[in-house]
Amino acid sequence: MKRTRWKDIDPLKYDEPEEVPGLSLDAGSFVSPYDVPDGIRLLLTGEHGYQIKLRYLADEEEVEQQETDLPGIQFGFGQNSSRLVSLEVTTTTTEFPSWEKIERLLSGLTDHEKRINHFIVQTVLRDIWSQLAREVQELEAD
Repeated sequence: MKRTRWKDIDPLKYDEPEEVPGLSLDAGSFVSPYDVPDGIRLLLTGEHGYQIKLRYLADEEEVEQQETDLPGIQFGFGQNSSRLVSLEVTTTTTEFPSWEKIERLLSGLTDHEKRINHFIVQTVLRDIWSQLAREVQELEAD
């Protein structure tokens, strides 16, 4: 299994409700630092398989895998918090999924679950998706 190093994410960039699109909280509410990932890592799990792992202030075991509407894409959730801790992609081609496809899946999940963490992860992934796509190409080239 090939993997990249943990890439640090600045939690302060995502800790205010107005910094996260779609997230509406009551006045005076705040984002818990436990809901904001502080790192992300890409793993190549097979010929056309990728796993994106999210690291948090307090890690927890991933216990639930949820299939999505797109074949080959699954979300992994934390045991106690239901935080999104991984995104697994298995494709039949070398094409890394477009951000638009992933955004649509995350938007649907967020609307259904109404978890603050899901809005934050969507924003974090949006900000670095093109960088992750480049890293997939580099891992496959090695």
